[in-house]
Amino acid sequence: MNFRTRLAIGFSGLLIVSSLGISTVIGQRAVQLSRTAAGDRLLETAYQFSTLLDQSMWSRANEIVTLSSVPDLLSDRNRPEIQRLLDRLKQELPVFTWVGLLDRQGLVIASTDRIIEGVNIGSRPVFQKGIQGLFIGDVHDAVLLANKFPRQPNGEPIQFVDISIPIQDSSGAIAGVLASHLSWEWARDAESTILSPIAADRRVELFVVATDRTILLGPEEFGKGATLEILPTNLSTGANDWKVLRWPDGKDYVTAYRVSPGYRSYSGLGWITVARQLQRDIILFTLLSSGAVVGVTWLLSDWFAKPLRQLSSWASRLEQGDRSDRQPPSWVGELGKISQVVQRLDAQAEAQNQARQKAESLAHHDALTGLHNRLGLETYLAQYQSLTPDQALVVLAIDLDGFKPVNDTYGHAMGDALLKAVAARLHACIRSHELAARTGGDEFLVILPCNVSTAEAVGEQVGSRILQALNSVFPLQGQQIRIGSSIGFAVWPLDHPDLLTVLKAADTALYDAKQHGKGHLVRWTAALNQPSA
Repeated sequence: MNFRTRLAIGFSGLLIVSSLGISTVIGQRAVQLSRTAAGDRLLETAYQFSTLLDQSMWSRANEIVTLSSVPDLLSDRNRPEIQRLLDRLKQELPVFTWVGLLDRQGLVIASTDRIIEGVNIGSRPVFQKGIQGLFIGDVHDAVLLANKFPRQPNGEPIQFVDISIPIQDSSGAIAGVLASHLSWEWARDAESTILSPIAADRRVELFVVATDRTILLGPEEFGKGATLEILPTNLSTGANDWKVLRWPDGKDYVTAYRVSPGYRSYSGLGWITVARQLQRDIILFTLLSSGAVVGVTWLLSDWFAKPLRQLSSWASRLEQGDRSDRQPPSWVGELGKISQVVQRLDAQAEAQNQARQKAESLAHHDALTGLHNRLGLETYLAQYQSLTPDQALVVLAIDLDGFKPVNDTYGHAMGDALLKAVAARLHACIRSHELAARTGGDEFLVILPCNVSTAEAVGEQVGSRILQALNSVFPLQGQQIRIGSSIGFAVWPLDHPDLLTVLKAADTALYDAKQHGKGHLVRWTAALNQPSA
């Protein structure tokens, strides 16, 4: 063997050994980096799942709080309308498996689909806790409702999350409880709808664990009542991390977890969301793909980055409320799945927003006339707690003259039709930023924001216009109905710096108008508060 041959063999051997050594170092480094990347991805997945659960619970609790503020919720007179409202809530938001109105003793007096109506559930936590204040209970098996709904696919009874809140009467006293059961299946729906398109390709499994380490949601291999003791103890609210842990099956998993911190007014129930991935899968995937990924990533980075930038831009526009381009470009693979998830999230958010707006509208408006009620009036006036020096509010207190004889002569149906017609004429007399409210049976209030210098003229002009509109004939149901109206008005802050005092002053002026022949518009003056001689 000549020198040249020996030299070639030597260099070749050195190159092979060096290559093997470098490959080993690179492989180990790649495995470490892949494990770290997988841990970070799992942590983000656990974070997103936890945030979604907290936001959903906050939304559901807010919907119950909003519904509880509907006036006269326990009134027998409003029972049919309230029954329709409960059934409509369940229809629009099926996650509410059951919603019921309970009296002061815990008797169910109205409920969705009339389920367990007439049954006393005063011994159940949903009543005992709910009558003390807003109550959000942890996951539990159905008890009274176990035979009212189909069982879960594994044969176990359906599980619920409770939300309840006390109902107050007009004096502020507690008169009963608004109680609801949310089907726990919504958490599994959230998992499959939001996270499965991403998790499935990475063989990621998701869990929801209670504070006592009971598994509330997880793969079927973990039966009912199973616990997860491998997580660190004494985890604080909001804690999140990832570790390589050995699970009960003896295998090592990259495990990420996050302790629910709640969302806004919802303080959370201490749920721990867990995402895990088998470490062996991560290592195997890394060793098989590390060499190819380096070259392909460099060549295709810009090709991948472009649709990601487009997806990010499109999702950002949706987040900012710009829905002019609801349909993204036709992506495939992971991007297509992510875009579908974003679309579903956006649709769900929009549906929840519409449901909240509908519930708030019911709470702030009079059911008969569509005008604002007292709660809506208070909300409207809240924006005028402080005025600039050139701002004023004209308050018109209106009372119908001769309304009771219409009810007595033609019946309540005609009276209701008349009140609706009055509301329509009031709307026609004011502008979009002004407010008309029904404060009693045939009592109304109109609020007119204006400039201080024109307040007197605005009050006279609009008041006279309303008088003329309400004193004209109402053609209703083949009859020519004629009533009158009396109006008193005052101006805030010209008449008094306290808005409540000005509202009372308008009522005083209205009383004076009715005392002097009705059908008049009376401007409040200090003399009206003086005793007559």
